[in-house]
Amino acid sequence: MPREKKLSKKAAAAAAAAAAVLTTAQNEKDEDDCSVASDRTESTAQLSDEECVSESECYEQKVRDAMDLAVVKSVHTRTNALTALTTAMQKRVLTTFLLDHHQTLSDIAERSLKKGKGAEQVAAARLINLLVLSLSELPQAEEAEEVYKAVSGVLTVTLTDPSMTHTTRLECAHTLSVCTFIACHDLAEVMNAMNKLHSVFAASLPKGNGDLPNHPLGLSSLHTAALSGFCLLLCLLSPATLYTMANKLIKEMCDLLGQSDVDLRIQAGEGVALIYESARTHNAHYYCTQQRTLISVLQDLATDSHKFRAKRDRKHQRASFREIIKTVEGIGNTATAGKNASGSTGAGVIGNTATAGGGVINELITLGPKHARQELILDSWSLKIQYDSLCKVLNEGLNTHITYNVGVRDVFSLGPPPMQLTPSVASLTKRNHKKINRESPASKARQMTRNKNRDNRAAAKTYDD
Repeated sequence: MPREKKLSKKAAAAAAAAAAVLTTAQNEKDEDDCSVASDRTESTAQLSDEECVSESECYEQKVRDAMDLAVVKSVHTRTNALTALTTAMQKRVLTTFLLDHHQTLSDIAERSLKKGKGAEQVAAARLINLLVLSLSELPQAEEAEEVYKAVSGVLTVTLTDPSMTHTTRLECAHTLSVCTFIACHDLAEVMNAMNKLHSVFAASLPKGNGDLPNHPLGLSSLHTAALSGFCLLLCLLSPATLYTMANKLIKEMCDLLGQSDVDLRIQAGEGVALIYESARTHNAHYYCTQQRTLISVLQDLATDSHKFRAKRDRKHQRASFREIIKTVEGIGNTATAGKNASGSTGAGVIGNTATAGGGVINELITLGPKHARQELILDSWSLKIQYDSLCKVLNEGLNTHITYNVGVRDVFSLGPPPMQLTPSVASLTKRNHKKINRESPASKARQMTRNKNRDNRAAAKTYDD
């Protein structure tokens, strides 16, 4: 076997190992803390600061190794390395480390987007997203804006290139919209990004004869992502600016409500609700020129019971459009800002969607570590769309970034991040927390006694002759 093939196989194996280590680093750390906590005393726990430093340095060294593997010759190795870097930034907020390495990572991702294909381009787009979000924690976010300006051109070209795969263009749509929302401070550039996204999902609008095009699932997903990014950037416009565009945008959204893809219909409905919410901030009595037609379409979607659609899709669609139609009809007062308060339930738990004041969405998300719980209330369509966009980007790292990333917390007005406990204090907290032993003899005897005293429903039934 030639020497180059042997080296490429070794590099691919090393990249896969680095990806696995970075993915499981946080879990291994938690398991080690739990196993050591039972045997550690307070005197020995105070000596673990050096362990914390060495563990952090070890994690950063693995990130450097992945950066080295991201520029090798093997495509498979580069893709695994890019995925490992993305996972590392999801698990932890590496802002301090990225201050010295953000230009290198930006060049790596840009090169992979330009010269790579398929999975490598997807991994590079996701890496850019995490890089900008991690750098948004800095006070002026100048580094995040620098990365955005460096990669916005190649993102736009890849997004609008029909020869690229649908998955690649979909990830570029998410990346372009989120990076513009986080790092762009020029309204002209924001409008340019919105026009590029609009040109993508405009392919789902009716043709010249009024018929809706029928696209495959992959292309419909791309149009949904472009529309989602377009709605995210609408949140940056002032109510007065959006008020002047409202009638035209609502007409296009109403046309998209007839598409066969359920996700595209729901995203178009949320866009309608967002436009109404912002327009009524400027003019409380705003109604579009096609109000009756729009409400009729929304009511049909809110009560859709066609059997040719999947049961899950029908349920999701009806639940979404019931909230949307309340906003369009102007039931209740629409809030414009999020609220946060201290909570006491699990991290990252999303409460049931409810209506406050008749027609305002009210989703409750509990987040943060056990020693500093916070509740984020999504009481406007703007906040809901922003939160959903971050969920798509961060995935399992959402709770970490929304707790400790200042830039992400500023989006939802959550204030300064809570204090991050050192491993020594965290291990002591776990040791002092005692769980109820459900398998103990006393618990089993108590459960058996309660079962005997409970009413037997079958025996309690009476039957009339």
